[in-house]
Amino acid sequence: MLLLAVSFTLIAVILAAPLSHWLGRYAGWILWIPLAIAAWILGQAYSRSDGQVIEYYPWIPDFFHVGFHLRLDGLSLVFGLLVLVIGAGVLFYSAKYLGTTKITSFYLSMTTFALAMLILVLANDVMVLYVAWEATTLASFFLIARSGSHARKPAVRTLLVTVMGGLSLLAAVAVMIASTGTTVITEILASDLWSQPTTVTWIILTLVLAACTKSAQFPFQSWLPDSMVAISPVSAYLHAAAMVKAGIYLLLLFSPVLAGNTLWLVLLLCSGLITALMGAVSALRRYDLKELLAYSTMSQLGYLVALIGIGTPAALTAAILHTIAHALFKSALFLAVGVIDHQAGTRDMRMLTVRKMAMPATLTVVILGAASMAGIPPMLGFVSKESLFDAFLHANLPAVVSAVLTGVVVLIAICTFAYSGRFVLGAMGQYRSPKNWINTPRGNAANRQTVHEASAAFWGYPAVNASLSLIFGVLPFMLSGIVSAASSAAIGTEHHVELALWHGINPALVLSLIAIGVGAVAVWYLPHIEAYLVPRPLTFSGLGAVEKLRQATIDVGTVVGSWTSGLNPGRHLAVPSILLAGLALAGWLTIDELPEQQANLTRWTDWLLVAVVAVGVIATIRARTRVGAIAVLGTVGFAVTLWFFALGAVDVALTQLLVEILTIIVMVLLLHRLPRTFGQREQKTRLGLFAALAAGVAAFAGTYALTGRRGMSDPAQYFTEQGTEVTGGNNLVNVILVEFRALDTLGELTVLGVAGVAVAALLASRRPNPVRTAQVLNTSPLSDPFDNSVYLRTFAKIAVPVLIVFSLILLVRGHNEPGGGFVGALLTGAAFAMLYLAAPTNDAAPIRWLYMGLIGTGIALGSAVGIFGLVDGSFLKPIHLDIFGFDLNTSLIFDIAVYFAVLGLILGAFNMLGSKRGLEAATEAPPETAAGPPPGIQNNSTKRTQQREAVK
Repeated sequence: MLLLAVSFTLIAVILAAPLSHWLGRYAGWILWIPLAIAAWILGQAYSRSDGQVIEYYPWIPDFFHVGFHLRLDGLSLVFGLLVLVIGAGVLFYSAKYLGTTKITSFYLSMTTFALAMLILVLANDVMVLYVAWEATTLASFFLIARSGSHARKPAVRTLLVTVMGGLSLLAAVAVMIASTGTTVITEILASDLWSQPTTVTWIILTLVLAACTKSAQFPFQSWLPDSMVAISPVSAYLHAAAMVKAGIYLLLLFSPVLAGNTLWLVLLLCSGLITALMGAVSALRRYDLKELLAYSTMSQLGYLVALIGIGTPAALTAAILHTIAHALFKSALFLAVGVIDHQAGTRDMRMLTVRKMAMPATLTVVILGAASMAGIPPMLGFVSKESLFDAFLHANLPAVVSAVLTGVVVLIAICTFAYSGRFVLGAMGQYRSPKNWINTPRGNAANRQTVHEASAAFWGYPAVNASLSLIFGVLPFMLSGIVSAASSAAIGTEHHVELALWHGINPALVLSLIAIGVGAVAVWYLPHIEAYLVPRPLTFSGLGAVEKLRQATIDVGTVVGSWTSGLNPGRHLAVPSILLAGLALAGWLTIDELPEQQANLTRWTDWLLVAVVAVGVIATIRARTRVGAIAVLGTVGFAVTLWFFALGAVDVALTQLLVEILTIIVMVLLLHRLPRTFGQREQKTRLGLFAALAAGVAAFAGTYALTGRRGMSDPAQYFTEQGTEVTGGNNLVNVILVEFRALDTLGELTVLGVAGVAVAALLASRRPNPVRTAQVLNTSPLSDPFDNSVYLRTFAKIAVPVLIVFSLILLVRGHNEPGGGFVGALLTGAAFAMLYLAAPTNDAAPIRWLYMGLIGTGIALGSAVGIFGLVDGSFLKPIHLDIFGFDLNTSLIFDIAVYFAVLGLILGAFNMLGSKRGLEAATEAPPETAAGPPPGIQNNSTKRTQQREAVK
């Protein structure tokens, strides 16, 4: 059932791109359905269980039995429903909010975020939880950054803070796995790990850091208001119901074993209350309605963190109830601001004063949501705020401390009421500025621009959430069951809750009335409060600190990059060469004695090949032309290829041979873009000579120290003795790549894809040098590219099909004989390279395939093979299929994925580096226009072209 819920959410991700392409913004009216079905499945699964549902699907069974462990208890049910129900509503709402651009990126990122959050709250494996945690970070980054160029810096700042929290969570995960020997969360919580003070201290520090960065708690709170550059649906989902709640869920998940710990209490109480007070005061200083809600979100999350820090059953129950209340009223308010902004063209309360807000439905949503946020009865926010006061009054703390903390909480509640009133007045166009300030002229009623109500499809979902805040406030017992289940999971023992609107006259009610009464007075005196707060800017800004961190990171990168900048290759190689020499020196100083080396390791052919390589290196250094340097450098590569053949590594030798050929071809493609001079600008320095010698000595020392001094390792022995029996393949190199280390190979495919994108981005941002042209004034046939390439074109008609067929043979037989997807793709690339060389001009090359599509197909196909392996128990596990009597192994399909990805990268290099049509056709004039032949002189190519046209 849980996997089915995840699958329906995945269906929404898969459908996002095509539906966005076909339906545009109205794709949201379909995409919400899979999320709603997934929510219904979760509810059904929990109702049919005894309070907990656990499912396991293997993923990496050989590494601590890491698997797709899923668990549904009361706590994950609450957060899962918030993710899915509010996510579905936001998608429905977005169909009316969005414009006509960037539709696909929005829906794809939103559904991906929903999937990641659902997996996060259902995960019963810390590795799965961590992967989902980081996926939410990336999805939120893309959702913020897509808002335009003005959102790039805020997106990067948000990423910096949240990634730091992700690394902290990874550290906590590593400690828990190392200490318990398992990745299953239920087993970790039940282990004796929590009786080890030192380990527990480390885990608390890392978990709190991760949660505070994700939930925008002091001192990492600045990213939340900064991210308000994103559109309203993103803010409503990520920053009210989903992403910021991930940190709250993490704290509640480990609360059963950490509640009562002094360090846990102090960190969460201090961070939570400081954030709550800071956010509440900051909200009173804002004019942007959305920015006001952002600071109020900080404040409300601070409440939750402080309650979890107290850790009593009443406090954890209040935290869960307030989580539900906050998700409802804050999502309704964010979406209502989106409606106002869409209809009025602004969300600045000062600008709204010159507009007549004829929006009864939207303003009703605003009033209901703000009333719940302020804690006014009979809203759900009032019920949760009362439980919050009660939790602080009965905290397991000294009476004086409890009284002081309760006073701080009441002060925050008064500020909450004040900024809620400020929000309502601003949304209604009734903002009042201080008397001594120049106010925006309101004008008479006849001259004020009227803002009309939006369609019901626009304000309908915000109205649903606001209405639920009222319904659950009047009938809170409807939530008693789910809140009891969630609090029981957070406490670790059975806990039953009876929620009610009226509990009689008690201290919590008195505090609520005080907060409402004083808050109402504060609303009346808002102009005076504003006159005091706004002119006093803070001397220190958290956002400024993050911006300084971002800029410092860039500055450090600039300094480090300058070490290897310039045209001299020696500067590029000096730093890594010196580091390699330093590593070799460190090894020499730390190793006392080397094991005895085996005898007869060297043959006379080895020395012969060493001599060939040495001659090639010396000739490369002394070459005076680029063509000569490329030729002798190729000699070095081919000598190494022969060396591999001599050692019996046929697969490696084939790969080296084809890579060498293609590398030389790519270098030739760049020759006519490089300056005519060679070897003049590159000044030979003593540093370069020293670095070269040091690297050579280090490489020799490493080879001498590590060759022939130990027997076969255990993995190597296993591969040679049992590899064929386990996999059915005789080619161990290919078997290791596509079966034993298939996950590494999939990662390398992804690196290939990134390399292709990086090359395209580099050439797009920095246009290559123009192609150098030569004036041809003779009549030799060799000067005409069409006539000169006739032999190669004729030969290519025979050789290219043969090479492609042979490459396919290598691909298919790779499991048992030398070959495979990588070698086959290289050979196909060599065949296409022949077509490029045979073409008379760069732009006449016949291969114009979508190389990015090939790379993407390879990565997608490899991932699909991995997911299919889960059917038999493990990601990327090879499965034998019987198709029409033929035995087909999925590792062959994975090899085909390798073939596509490598071929795509090769074609990409040829197209982008060799053709003017690739990336520079729009900016570079044809050579004839830029520099034609002198007047009165007609070059030989033009003559022959005219002759051919006359013959035709």
